[in-house]
Formats: sequence, C-alpha cells, structure tokens
Amino acid sequence: MEGDSIVLYIIISILVSLLFALGVIWFLNHAQKKISQSRFRAQELKLNFQRLMLENTVRTKEQERDRISRELHDDVSSQLGIVNLNMHVLKQRMPDDHGLESIIDQIEMSIKKSSERSRAISHELMPISFKKFGIHLALEELVDSINVTGTMTLTVENDFLIELKDEFKLLHIYRVIQELLNNSVKYAKAKNISIDFLPIGTEIEMTYRDDGIGCDLSQNKEGLGLNNINTRATLLDGDVEFTSSINKGFLAVLKFPNYD
Repeated sequence: MEGDSIVLYIIISILVSLLFALGVIWFLNHAQKKISQSRFRAQELKLNFQRLMLENTVRTKEQERDRISRELHDDVSSQLGIVNLNMHVLKQRMPDDHGLESIIDQIEMSIKKSSERSRAISHELMPISFKKFGIHLALEELVDSINVTGTMTLTVENDFLIELKDEFKLLHIYRVIQELLNNSVKYAKAKNISIDFLPIGTEIEMTYRDDGIGCDLSQNKEGLGLNNINTRATLLDGDVEFTSSINKGFLAVLKFPNYD
C-alpha cells in the first residue's frame, strides 16, 4: 500500500513537472511571438514612416516644380513677350540707322530665344497638357517632341490601358518615362525607342526599350538617374528592373498596380 502511494506520488510529481514545463514552454513561446510581433510592428511603422517621408519629399519637389513652371510660363514668358513687342515698336519709330537696327534685331532674337527656352523649361518641369488633359495627351506631346527632331523615333503603345486616376501616381509614371528618355537622348545614341503598356491581372507592365549603345549598369546607376526611377516605382507600389550591356541597348520593365 505504501509502495502504491509512492508510485502515485511520483506519477503526480512527474505530471506536475511536465505541466509546469509545458507551461514554461508555452509562456516562452508566447513571449517570443509577442516580441517578434512587436519587432515586426516597429519595423512596419519605420518603413511606413520612411515611405511617408519619401512621398512628402517627392510631393514637395513636384509642387515646387509646378510653381516654377507656372512662374516661367505665366510671368517670365509674358514679360519677355512685352519686351519684344516694345522693341519692335521702338524699331518702327527710330530714325533710319542701320547700326542701331542691327543691334535691335539682335536683341529681339535674344529675347525670342530666351522666351522659347523659358517655355521649354516650363514644359519640362510640368507640362501644361499633363495638368489640363492628363498623361495620355502629355505622352503624345512627348512623342511629337522627340520625333520632330528626325534623329530618333519614339513610339508609345497601349497607354490607354492606364486606368489610374490619382494624378500624383500618373505623374510618377510620366517622370519615369522622362528620366528614361533623357538617358536615351543624352547617352544611348539610340535611333529607336519604344514604350509599351501591357495588362497583367490588376497590374500594368510598362516596357521601355531603346536600341542604343547600352551601358554597364553596375557602374552607372546614379549617373543615369536609376535611383530616382526606383523611388518613383516604390511610390507607385510597384517595382522596376533594368537590363543593359555594352552595345546591347537598354531595357526597363516597370510593374505597378492599375488602381488607386
């Protein structure tokens, strides 16, 4: 009888010890999960804060670009136009003096060039067509501005598939294209550039391709503004990949959600 009591006592002790061990394991596991969740939440808050700061920085820059663009277009260009008109009136009223007339002609030409450059810079900073009519017309104007030079051919296909309504997101797409075109025009010596938009589920895949001299991406990311493009892709909740090598042209594939 006494032996049975000892066995029972041992069994109970083992069960209690086992339950205690299981309780400790559960507590440690629960605590570890809490710690992991806290760390994950802290990391998530940090990433959200960084994204918010990045978005605010880019938004501020775009607002400043818009302001400067309007100043150039509405004020500077208008003032240059008035000065040019006054110079024309002055030339009509001045006595015949070929020396002075030649000087005024040169001044008028300088004013005209300054006015054209002012409008061009204003358009680069913030195209009026984009603000008034959206990305589709702005892309048409980009095509015309590139093709009119006769040095290269730009084609844009299926941009009507872009269904985004958020102007800021659309602006990111436009800026990415601007940056890529800038690289092709300045460095690539490309003859043909194509931009195509393809639907992939709820996303859009934009493929940008030129037939230029290519580059070593490991050496030129900052110089080519690829970091800026990566930033825009992040703010689009998308991603972008670049492919290029010497004498093999350049390829950029941007994927982004086609909804706001």
